[in-house]
Amino acid sequence: MSKAKDRLDPNAPGLDEMTRKRRRALVSMQQMSTEELLRLAVRAGIYTKKGKLKKPYRKDAEPSASRPAD
Repeated sequence: MSKAKDRLDPNAPGLDEMTRKRRRALVSMQQMSTEELLRLAVRAGIYTKKGKLKKPYRKDAEPSASRPAD
């Protein structure tokens, strides 16, 4: 197992269930190809099918309460 995967061990002691789920998801994403990651980001609404960031994620978008201003 790589060092990054070791740090993301979902079975590490003291973790709550939500942290375990996030770690499992991150390990799965690390194993995806670039194309698979782009498809995932398109489904999540982060990128367009052409590979462009959607407006809420671009630098020219208005800052939101959940994203600090640069």
